[in-house]
Amino acid sequence: MTSVAMQDAPVAYDIEDIKRRVSKAKSLLFFDHPFFGVASSKRPIIYTETTPTAAMSATGQMYMNPQFVDPLNVQQLMFLIAHEAMHYMLCHSLRMGPRDHTAWNIACDKVINDTLIHNNVGQPIEGGVYLRDARNFSAEELYDENEGDDGGSGGGSGGSGGPCRKPTNGGIGNDIGPPCDDGGYPLDESQIHQITAQTKIETIQAAKAAKAIGKLPASIERIVDKLVNVSTPWHEITERYMSAKVRDGKSFRTPNRKYISKGIYLKGKSNLPKMGPVALIIDVSGSVDDDEIAIYNGHINRILHTCTPEVVHVIYCDTQVRKVDEFTPEDWPVTIKVDAGGGTAFKPAFDYIDDNALDPEVVIYLTDGYGNTDFTTTHETIWLTTGSTNFPFGTVIEFKE
Repeated sequence: MTSVAMQDAPVAYDIEDIKRRVSKAKSLLFFDHPFFGVASSKRPIIYTETTPTAAMSATGQMYMNPQFVDPLNVQQLMFLIAHEAMHYMLCHSLRMGPRDHTAWNIACDKVINDTLIHNNVGQPIEGGVYLRDARNFSAEELYDENEGDDGGSGGGSGGSGGPCRKPTNGGIGNDIGPPCDDGGYPLDESQIHQITAQTKIETIQAAKAAKAIGKLPASIERIVDKLVNVSTPWHEITERYMSAKVRDGKSFRTPNRKYISKGIYLKGKSNLPKMGPVALIIDVSGSVDDDEIAIYNGHINRILHTCTPEVVHVIYCDTQVRKVDEFTPEDWPVTIKVDAGGGTAFKPAFDYIDDNALDPEVVIYLTDGYGNTDFTTTHETIWLTTGSTNFPFGTVIEFKE
């Protein structure tokens, strides 16, 4: 048994009993709410009196003050553990930027707490920050600087004022650590990139574990989708090429059943396709690495999901066409995996389109941009490039990871 002083009043707690209850709370999360359980299981806990309640660092280190957690029951501990883990999973520290620390914490707490309440995760803790339906918004959307240190209901930061002050108050919205390493030094860009990538991996793993047993909440699925998928607004980009999105409102994919019994097949009413065929060319030359292929895969799925084209002809090309796939919106989500080749030539893919009379509404070329563009085409073309933007025709979209 250990006795410590807090606010001039001695408080006794049994640290081993606290650890047992925390362990039980983690186990219940794992079995009853597997997404939050998997997310929490990877977060180590340091019990310290320097943090008034509980907190999460940018690197994923969880802190708990034994005096604060001692009176909490197991259900409240489930809520607290999941809450802190979600701060890390959603990269709240790395997303804070120049915003007021307290106001940002409050906005993040609103999102997380409503998500936990909506999914019946444990028992909410008195003194927390709650806003109904906040789960449907991002922290950026709910951020209100008036709730920060200099005005509003957020309360003081409780910190020492520097850019790397410790997270200080988990009860009223100051439990997110600043973007610093465990030694208190600001993270550089490479460290931020590494942590962001790691959180995405862990988030996907947690979501897959929950989905495999049918326990992935819809609200979490939306959060994961926003976190791991590319956000290029393809529906807006391709709008001018979507003259076929209405057509006559009919398609052979859903034939008119009235005449099928007579052996007559006519187009039936259909909300699809939203647009006609699309040719999507993927640069698989040696200069394109696995990371770029992964980015391209995200864009293919975004196009299938948001534009719902009749068919996407995926053409893999380096100095020649190596492979061709066809996908429809019903195939979403898809995964592409190809071996990178040698040099780069853009023209062979366009020749393939013409030679096979594909007649796409638009050609979308995913490339690093380094290749010979000394040719012309009659096809409307969009170049999505991760490198060079030197194209003599078409619409050029520069994409950086």
